[in-house]
Amino acid sequence: YAGSSFTMEISIASYKKNKKTQKTKMAVQVKAGKSLVNFLAPKRNIGRAMLFAGKNLWLKIPKTRKIIRISPAQRLMGEASNGDVAGTNFIDDYTPTLIGEETIENIPCYHLSLRAKDRKVTYAKLEYWVAIASGKPVKSEHYAISGKLLKIALYKKYSQQKGGDKLSKLLLINPIIEGSYTWMIYGEYRPLEIPDSQFRK
Repeated sequence: YAGSSFTMEISIASYKKNKKTQKTKMAVQVKAGKSLVNFLAPKRNIGRAMLFAGKNLWLKIPKTRKIIRISPAQRLMGEASNGDVAGTNFIDDYTPTLIGEETIENIPCYHLSLRAKDRKVTYAKLEYWVAIASGKPVKSEHYAISGKLLKIALYKKYSQQKGGDKLSKLLLINPIIEGSYTWMIYGEYRPLEIPDSQFRK
């Protein structure tokens, strides 16, 4: 829905060895590079909201009047960070360099290296592979300022929606802790006229 406003839902499930699976669900409203995330589950998180505008991210906690500024890089659950949920704008936030062509999961891809334009973005650097035939992301590696590899993302599935194919399944893998990974499931994409007032702090 390029150039318009829309809503979607994101379900996150985080898996770790010998630990109970953590799950959460959110409704996301998006307009002109801004996003509002409302937590739908679990019950203890209902009423929480995150607002992402520009490079600023705020968290509202129910039953308090406080609005807390938080970091996009801070973990939300498992391998998913606040920025993964609220949004990352690769075009505006990173400078790309074409490295070459590689095959990832039997898909011919362009390999791009993305460098952050400033320190306010979620990741300092990304290695990014997009399918040559479709231009869709296939894999990305996300790095901290220190150069540490934080996570590996595999863009597992796309679904046909009004306005084109949309990402529906993303797998985030922890490269340090074996057996630690997170699924992000995207769905219920709907174009919707959303007033600008929804995105005011």
